[in-house]
Amino acid sequence: MKATVCEFLSVGEVTPQRDWHMPSHSHRIHELIVILSGKMTLKTPDETVQGEAGDLLFYRAGVPHEETSDPADPVNTFFIAFRADAPLVANIATRTRDADARVRQMVTWMLRDHRGGVAHERIDPLLSAVLSEVQRLGHSPRDPWLEEMRQHMQQNLARAIYLDDLARRVRMSKFAFVRKFKRLGGRTPMQELQLMRVNRARAMMLASGLPVKAIAPAVGLNDEYQLSKLFRRHFHLSPRELRTRSPRDRQRVEPARPSRNTDYT
Repeated sequence: MKATVCEFLSVGEVTPQRDWHMPSHSHRIHELIVILSGKMTLKTPDETVQGEAGDLLFYRAGVPHEETSDPADPVNTFFIAFRADAPLVANIATRTRDADARVRQMVTWMLRDHRGGVAHERIDPLLSAVLSEVQRLGHSPRDPWLEEMRQHMQQNLARAIYLDDLARRVRMSKFAFVRKFKRLGGRTPMQELQLMRVNRARAMMLASGLPVKAIAPAVGLNDEYQLSKLFRRHFHLSPRELRTRSPRDRQRVEPARPSRNTDYT
């Protein structure tokens, strides 16, 4: 029996840009989008999907799609271009929730390896693992309780949010609330909140010229020192180093890439 196969082609990142837009187009390969922060709208002939941080968007080969970043909350994404036998993508929905951020982590490794010159065939097994995880997630429906809590946290990032307040909102003890949140989302509420804040700060830094000391309180952090500490923990670089690599900086390390090269045969 012939084994099903997948072939890695490319992986990259689209940094936050308020006016980022991809007109309707299609291509001969599949694409998987990992939304790191911000929001975007996806339009296909059959549906309109609103994507946000933590979502995975799948563009099946041959299907026209149009993408627009939310100007109020510019989207930051990873994208993978690949080929795959039909059974590997047959049950993948247009939008899937990366509940435990496993796909995000694996794609981060893929991007690191790709930029490091690792041969494509050595990345194929990781792509296979990504597709298996996306398929698994498709059988785990989005939980309304968890989605409502995440939405509440996203909408109040600039405010002080305490565990007591979150638990009280759903009339639970702190301990029961933490257990339920972690069981459904894979992280504790405060871990989730920290990721939301640092990702929002990253998006603001890439999309604006605001100083770090202005961004920190806008995402609910005490000061720029706390923000710098979190940046080093999660991104392994300082806010200053992040901006150095940003397309908006004249001394950027890499050129701006406002669109994705998906012209594969």
